[in-house]
Amino acid sequence: MVNDKFWEVVKKYNFLMRSAIQGPDCINICRADCCSIKINVPKVLAEEYIKRGYANKTDFIRNDVFSFHLRFDENKGKCFLYDRELNGCLVHDSGIKPPQCWIYPTNFSNPEHKDISCKRASGWKIIDSKKSEEAEKLLKYYVFLSKLEAKKELNLIKNRISNALTKNNLIELLKHTSPSNLAGFQDTWDKILTLSAQGVSLQMKKFCEKYNHKCGFDYLSCQSICAKVIEGLVDFLRQNIIRYVQTYGPDHEGEYSFLKLTKLANNIYIT
Repeated sequence: MVNDKFWEVVKKYNFLMRSAIQGPDCINICRADCCSIKINVPKVLAEEYIKRGYANKTDFIRNDVFSFHLRFDENKGKCFLYDRELNGCLVHDSGIKPPQCWIYPTNFSNPEHKDISCKRASGWKIIDSKKSEEAEKLLKYYVFLSKLEAKKELNLIKNRISNALTKNNLIELLKHTSPSNLAGFQDTWDKILTLSAQGVSLQMKKFCEKYNHKCGFDYLSCQSICAKVIEGLVDFLRQNIIRYVQTYGPDHEGEYSFLKLTKLANNIYIT
């Protein structure tokens, strides 16, 4: 991605949409329902949010469309950029608000001149259709640039695996994880981490039996994964996570469970 061109597109888009749309007083009317939309962003934009202090690396989750999507609080039903005091988006006035966020609820045109309403209020208007139509063209180019970046970023998955193993992050996590609490692996900002199970997982049992069949510990009471099993898991990860991505594409949450990876491995071995 050519950064100069990218920032030119994003900043111009923000300017056009801000001046093309007129709406009601959101602060006093709504509960920021527009912040309830899940948004994908390229890494270059995520890096700028981190640089400006709006976010940190854990606020971005790997995605299968752009490089990341913004962390979403399912309990609150809000994007992490939602600010309660503002009753709106932290980056609304930054000039680099995610382009998709500007579309709701007006879209780019209203040829039938219908009343435009969001979930809470009516009175939305497109006051400059030429600007909004120009912004629509810019959005298509933004999507093109973002998808190009996502492909390049995905190809770095080998580096993230290597980074996790070279620095022993993943190995240390495995040493302090009970087998029944491990569901697989997660691709994060710059490394691969463990994926915790929702409840008790029996997926690790076959790995324990395969790589350390002489172990006398009860599976459910075991509190840490032993060195022999970790060695086998690391080899399994190296062989299968990249194959999975090449075969099926990236997971939409960057999560690679043993169920997914084992199914792929079995298909490969069978054929």
